[in-house]
Amino acid sequence: MYDFESLVNEVLRNKPELNRESLMKKIEQKKNSVGAGYLTDQGALFLIAGELGVKLQRAPQTETTLKDLQVGANDITVVARILSIYPISTYRKKEGGEGRYRRLVLFDGERTVRFMLWEERVSDVERLELGPGSAVRIVGGYVKQGLDGRPELGLGRRGSVEAVVEASIESRLPTLESTAKKIVELEEGRQYVALDCVVSSQPRKTDFYRSDGSPGTLVQFKIRGDGQKSEYRVVIWNAPSVPPVSPGQRVILTNLKSKRSSGGEIELHGDAGSAVVVLREKGTTDLRVVAVLNEKQQVLAVNADKKVEALKMGPDQALPNVGDPIRILSKDPSGSRIRVLRDGEASPPDLQGLITKINDLKEEGGPIVLDVIVLSHGSLLDVPLKDGTVVKKGEILVGDDTGEIKAVAWRDLSSKVLGYEPGERIRIVGALPRLSRMGVWTLLLSEETIIEKLRSV
Repeated sequence: MYDFESLVNEVLRNKPELNRESLMKKIEQKKNSVGAGYLTDQGALFLIAGELGVKLQRAPQTETTLKDLQVGANDITVVARILSIYPISTYRKKEGGEGRYRRLVLFDGERTVRFMLWEERVSDVERLELGPGSAVRIVGGYVKQGLDGRPELGLGRRGSVEAVVEASIESRLPTLESTAKKIVELEEGRQYVALDCVVSSQPRKTDFYRSDGSPGTLVQFKIRGDGQKSEYRVVIWNAPSVPPVSPGQRVILTNLKSKRSSGGEIELHGDAGSAVVVLREKGTTDLRVVAVLNEKQQVLAVNADKKVEALKMGPDQALPNVGDPIRILSKDPSGSRIRVLRDGEASPPDLQGLITKINDLKEEGGPIVLDVIVLSHGSLLDVPLKDGTVVKKGEILVGDDTGEIKAVAWRDLSSKVLGYEPGERIRIVGALPRLSRMGVWTLLLSEETIIEKLRSV
């Protein structure tokens, strides 16, 4: 980690013609020129320091659960999963013009809390490619009392929404599947966070117009419990989209309320925040393709634990594209078999949700993927070993919107860090997180590591 204030003071000491206000303005300009959400203040400062010829030195430097949220809390960090995502809505501002807001519902297995996004932050959902079941971290949040009297989570001016990608944290959060109730006997008037069931009829969508002339939609189908015969009707009003499902598929339905129909039968009703999540078949593995090596007939893909797997394809196996969701049907040294998943099938999060953030490095493990910005030129050092030999060590400083870290390559691999300019965006596939004896995290580049230049934003 870096102590930001110490780094700022170091730049100001070396460049007395600058003052703090002008330096902070340069930091904001650098972040804007690179692209929002790609750099921390520290990362921008490293780039600026490099342009000014100032070499910055490394300096040493609780998350709240939903049930602990108290009205009036400020500047808190919350980790939870998404239960519901509502469409973007608009409102008339007091000073004139139109504003935008979006409602999400978070859950942690014990409690659900409404989370509001306003104005330009409503697009964070698409930017981070979030969906029902996604693990998120709310940084710089505040809690106020909602119209229903319950705590409501908001985002401060300097707050942020992040996708949780580290397995050590995500594994502690209950999943939709573990939270979902089974259909045994539905009770009238009950709210269901998540329901595990089997689709028993083909979904049917109907368009209609309300009394005020505004359009609406409803999707209806029947469900049953696994191994049961009794069926229940599901009606989802104004759902933005429902994945294609067929009778016999096991799904999880979220954000439903049971009520009695005019015919006296209990049925389930959802709204624009309800979701239909298709569950994966047992015995299969889903991954997201992150690199394709045509000359080796090899695919590098990220699994549910955010670790990179190398898959050797058989000679008759067509190679997928980067970003494709794939399902491993069989693994074999002579050639694995995969299938590219169709829209609506269960699949891993989109690629951006499987990228590891620097600040999330908490344990050593297998190879990971990072999207970072180059903060320094790569350098080669001669390192003497205990046996008297000298080996090459390559180093390059990189950063993302959560922190900065050195990528290191040894011996014949040391040149991997060369050829990149400060400010360039790169994707590092297959880096190994390692903790030094001094307690500093680094990225070890191996023979299998691939570094790709990304397009500027």
